[in-house]
Amino acid sequence: MPITAIPKGVDLRKITPVQKRALDELLAKERGTSALTTAILVGVPSIIAGSAVLAYVFKDEAKTWLAEQQDTFIELVKQLPVEAGGVVADAFTSAATSLFSLNPITPETVNGSTLTRCTRFAVDATDILAQINEGKIGTTSAAIGILAIAKQMKKEGCSRPSAISQAQWDQA
Repeated sequence: MPITAIPKGVDLRKITPVQKRALDELLAKERGTSALTTAILVGVPSIIAGSAVLAYVFKDEAKTWLAEQQDTFIELVKQLPVEAGGVVADAFTSAATSLFSLNPITPETVNGSTLTRCTRFAVDATDILAQINEGKIGTTSAAIGILAIAKQMKKEGCSRPSAISQAQWDQA
């Protein structure tokens, strides 16, 4: 019969081969669990710290990339046929407005007149309504576009244009 140390006060006892196998399995399971726990406790903070360092090191490159992708992202959001409704639209527009400031599509100078950002956003909203009437854009895509414009207008302190309903303005 083998002799082994059994934890809890560390007793030395004679045990049968079946008891030794059971004890070996128990200890193996405990070691596996502690190894997993150690890996989680060390790995997760390391991943978070590494991500933070990478984000800090490459922050200028990320800002540049987001600025370059801004028009593409705006067009994607405006043309996206989302059928799920307000929650999905709100998530997209919130992400867009929090990542970077949206720029109006309408140019700054029209027919020799310089337009303010608020006026340019109002013209953009009116253009979206015209596209709905012409059947060029679906109502869900239009709602996402108007909601993004309304959020940006509120962010910049603009007043509500007539092209945006009071309900849409309140939702933004």
